[in-house]
Amino acid sequence: MDANQLRELETLCRVLYESGNEVERAHAQQAVLILQSSAEYIPQCQYVLDNSSSPYALLVASTSLTKLITSHWNNFTTPQRVDIRNYVLGYLAQKGPTLEKFVTTSLIQMVCRLTKYGWFDDEQHREIVAEVTKFLQATVDHCVIGLQILSELVTEMDLPVAGRNITFHRKIAVSFREDSLFRIFQVALTSIKQLQMHNIRGATPQQEARMGDQALSLLIKCLSFDFIGTNPDESSEETGSLQVPTSWRSVIQDPDTLQLLFDFYKTTSPPNTSKCLEALMLFASVRRNLFSPDKERSVYLAHLLKGICAVLRAQEGLSDQQNYHEFCRLIGRLKSNYQLSELMKTESFQEWMDLTPDFTIKSFRQWQWSANSTHYLLALWARLVAALPYVRADAVPGSPNSGAINFLDTRVPQVIQAYLQSRLDSAEQCALDDTLDNPLDDEGGLYEQLEKLPTLCHFNYRQTGEYIVSVLDPILNQYTEACSILDQSGGAAIPPQQQQQLQSMENQAAWLVYAIGAIIGGQTYSSTSTEGDELVDADLSQRVFRAMQLTEHRIIASGGQTKPSVHFELSLLYYFSSFRKSYIGEQHGMPSAPTPSSSMQPASAGSASSPIMAPSESAMSSKHKAYLRMFERLGLGDHTVVVNMMVTKVGNNLKFWGGTEVIISKTLVLFFEVASGYSSGKLLLGLETVQYLIGNHTAEEFPFLAVPANTRHRTTFHSTIARLIFTTAFDESSERFERFMEPIENVLNQLLQTPNYRVPEVREAVIGVCRDLRGIIQQTHNRRTYSCIFDLLYPAYFPVFARAADELYDHPAVTTALLKFLQELAYNKAQRVTFDQSSASGILLFRELSSVVVAYGRRIQPVPAGKNPYGDKYKGVALCLGILYRALGGSYVNFGVFQLYNDKSLENALEIALQLVLSIPHEDLMHYPKVKNAYFFFLEILFRNQLASVVALEDGIFRQLVQSLHEGMNSYDLAIAAQCATAVDHVASLYFHEMKKKRDTPVKHALRAHVQASPNMWSTLLAALLDILVYGEANSQWALSRPILSLTLCSEEALTNYQQQLSSSQPPENRAQIEEAFAALFADVRPNLEAANRDKFTQRLGQFRNTLRGFLTIQ
Repeated sequence: MDANQLRELETLCRVLYESGNEVERAHAQQAVLILQSSAEYIPQCQYVLDNSSSPYALLVASTSLTKLITSHWNNFTTPQRVDIRNYVLGYLAQKGPTLEKFVTTSLIQMVCRLTKYGWFDDEQHREIVAEVTKFLQATVDHCVIGLQILSELVTEMDLPVAGRNITFHRKIAVSFREDSLFRIFQVALTSIKQLQMHNIRGATPQQEARMGDQALSLLIKCLSFDFIGTNPDESSEETGSLQVPTSWRSVIQDPDTLQLLFDFYKTTSPPNTSKCLEALMLFASVRRNLFSPDKERSVYLAHLLKGICAVLRAQEGLSDQQNYHEFCRLIGRLKSNYQLSELMKTESFQEWMDLTPDFTIKSFRQWQWSANSTHYLLALWARLVAALPYVRADAVPGSPNSGAINFLDTRVPQVIQAYLQSRLDSAEQCALDDTLDNPLDDEGGLYEQLEKLPTLCHFNYRQTGEYIVSVLDPILNQYTEACSILDQSGGAAIPPQQQQQLQSMENQAAWLVYAIGAIIGGQTYSSTSTEGDELVDADLSQRVFRAMQLTEHRIIASGGQTKPSVHFELSLLYYFSSFRKSYIGEQHGMPSAPTPSSSMQPASAGSASSPIMAPSESAMSSKHKAYLRMFERLGLGDHTVVVNMMVTKVGNNLKFWGGTEVIISKTLVLFFEVASGYSSGKLLLGLETVQYLIGNHTAEEFPFLAVPANTRHRTTFHSTIARLIFTTAFDESSERFERFMEPIENVLNQLLQTPNYRVPEVREAVIGVCRDLRGIIQQTHNRRTYSCIFDLLYPAYFPVFARAADELYDHPAVTTALLKFLQELAYNKAQRVTFDQSSASGILLFRELSSVVVAYGRRIQPVPAGKNPYGDKYKGVALCLGILYRALGGSYVNFGVFQLYNDKSLENALEIALQLVLSIPHEDLMHYPKVKNAYFFFLEILFRNQLASVVALEDGIFRQLVQSLHEGMNSYDLAIAAQCATAVDHVASLYFHEMKKKRDTPVKHALRAHVQASPNMWSTLLAALLDILVYGEANSQWALSRPILSLTLCSEEALTNYQQQLSSSQPPENRAQIEEAFAALFADVRPNLEAANRDKFTQRLGQFRNTLRGFLTIQ
């Protein structure tokens, strides 16, 4: 590269990062990406770093260099790797303080990647902390860079490397933890201490702030390190205790450590203050057995609680939102890592008891900016309440424990009431000001809060229930009055002020209904339930049913024109789902329902009588008595009436809420949940509403079926109805089943007569009928029900599917619905696809599946992938592979029939499937997980059941498939790796058996030709499997070791080559041990593939692995 080329590159980089023209940016990106294409461009990258002053060019050069080093690691010698690392460190030392932050970060990432990859190559890599110390001892700006290097290094060492197995990562991570992490942890604390003592000479306030930011970030990363390889979920708060090494004990236990962070919190400013609190939260999470003796843990906790109380008392820094959030995490973590009895023994506990409730209540009231922190506070109080029974059992009157109990008895109801009142306030304020963020819009945050309510509210359930009733009743009364006025207005436009009031009431009611649902759903009845709780449930539920009746009346009276707010409706669905969990089902005390016959008359929707005979008083369990008391108190009738009300609600929602996808979705989930219960399913089938659904599941009756956004919900809808029909007294000749299938048959008959499939109406009809049929097929769990549907479809309606695949191949919405339906049809789950011995139905089914796959495949193959390759093409290809995978492995077709009668169905299907797959660029095939999975699972079934067809393929295609298996065996996905290893075993076993035969066969001839064309095939496959065995994870051992014996029997030379290669990579003293390990592996193993011999060899492989790993130097 020369100066002119450098200027050209700088221009391209500026266009890439600054241009507003998408075409220009794409062109520039294509041009600069060439720097990442080959290791030959490493000198050019270094030239850019040495000579360019453009930050964008420097960024491109550094990121390209990092990628090249990672991709071509083995192309470099160990001294070259060290030289590159030293070059970048020197570059940072010389120019780092003047570089843009993003350039510095990119260069630091390169240093850390080099250090991790070369950790065991050269001792200089393991001395990185000593190298970085030079930065820490130089100028303030260099010190900031040094801290940043260490911070990025901890991150790099903590994260697995893409393309390398987890063993490689953990071996380095453990060595780094033992050799360097504690020193880095001490560097972070020392840096904070120097800042706190103002020992940084000549530093400006801005430099001190940057240094504090980096030091605290480093401290947090050290404490968050994955010490024991558990790969914790960073998005979860339930991370448990931190498994800090024992060698850190002295620093952790030192009172000055915690005090340093509390002091620094007081003297520094945001955002460093929030990082102080985050670090303290991690210190509060340290494992309990780190402290020795236990008294040290008590001292540590006392110090922690004292510091927290000081913050609470002064309210220092809590006006900053991020500080407040981290502080809530800190006090929430207190109870998750320490027992209530331990907290009570501390000197500051009484003060903490006085301050925390007031802080919590104040936080709830400030709902607008505490939304993300509320659930931490609720979790804290829920844990305190949950621990109370254990403390209460040990309490002695007059002891501190009894004081804590009295404290909770008083303050918990206040906390609950403050929380609920703050939610009501939020609803009122959001109705008045639509620019506010409504907490009801955040479903994830809402559910996190609701999860904590059952424990809290059941602490003093009667009191809480009375409070909720006292608040909800006035709201419902006002709402009833408002609805009555609106009814009298005759549909006139609602004035804005009245609309706001109505919305406020609905959203306030929604919060309380959500709370009631959470309380009821989170406390199912058991032997430990408090007697009388069911009466509180009934009082609360009574209000929810009243609210539902009000909304249903409005909707029905207006013909669906007047609906409540979406939040109100969603809260009702949430409540009914919770009610079902606790009260619908025999396990909750519900009486058994009789099995309805196909001719049984449905119960009237308005009937309050029940066909269920109540058991005698003496036969009733306490659970059943509580169940009956609850429904008696509810005052609506017995459980059949209540279930009927729920199902009627489902029907009305499907009828009137078709334009609101989220409500349709949750309504159908509720419907499916109720239908899935054994007793409730039988009960539903006897209801008039359900009988109406069975015969009228059309878009005319339920407009949601015609809304494109609800297309996927058609499957759930029909799956639920089919479940009800198929899991009770099913009779295919019954009038009920015929009524159910009639609307679908009508659509299929119309499609048979339709001359033009390219119009939108026909496309929608095909999508709808395929979605419906898929839902129905999903619920056929036995031979009888499956055959019933198959006989209805074949032969009359399969031409519709073949024609749709041929004519609508370029409409992904159609082909996805069609192919997913056929994939379900091909699936032999629970051996449901079983036909009589005299039946050809299995063969006919495969022929029809093949005709659709071939029709679609031939049309879609020449179509370019376009801007959305997965949606437009690859998804369809993956579904075709899924159909063939299920059909080839379904055991309902004797595939020899096709060749015997010269039927091309199988041949054509396999041919088009391979053409489709091989036409996809390899990068795309590996990039899309669903396509990759479908491909590898298809390969396994191909090599298992159609190996003769695979062997007969031309050599180029066969080699490509074997190369795919080799790549799949090295996959991080164990399922894919196991499938590929099994496929390799199939082909190796076939080769071994064929070569033993004296006579020549077409298969033997083809196999020999393939091996001659790829003489290294066995060596490559065996080396990959042995590498995984020796260096990989233990849990993959059995699945991936099966082909090793068959490959060894195919080529002893392949085994010898691997042994020599392994020996040459080891020190001389290890070579004799390697030879002994291989000799022991094959001792007494016979040259055959009998099951007993295979099992013996697999056991030996485990011993072989352990032996080698005991002395090998793993590169």
